[in-house]
Amino acid sequence: MGLLGDTMDAFKRGASGDETGVHERAGRPVICSHCGGTSFDKGSALLNSRGLTFFDLDWANASADTYICKACGHIEWFVEL
Repeated sequence: MGLLGDTMDAFKRGASGDETGVHERAGRPVICSHCGGTSFDKGSALLNSRGLTFFDLDWANASADTYICKACGHIEWFVEL
């Protein structure tokens, strides 16, 4: 199909909500600890600290990956170790 066709198909699936949303961390599937759902929207969040915020250096804080359950909205948080 080619790169352009594959890209357009992926875009259409994402725009229509057909993307599976199944994710893995540390080789295991992410499962919602509230409802047991397995379909998530992935995001990220800054882990602010008082010290860096005081000096207006929020951009230097660590970040975490977030997975929002599509079934119940519960957020699962993961940080790199």
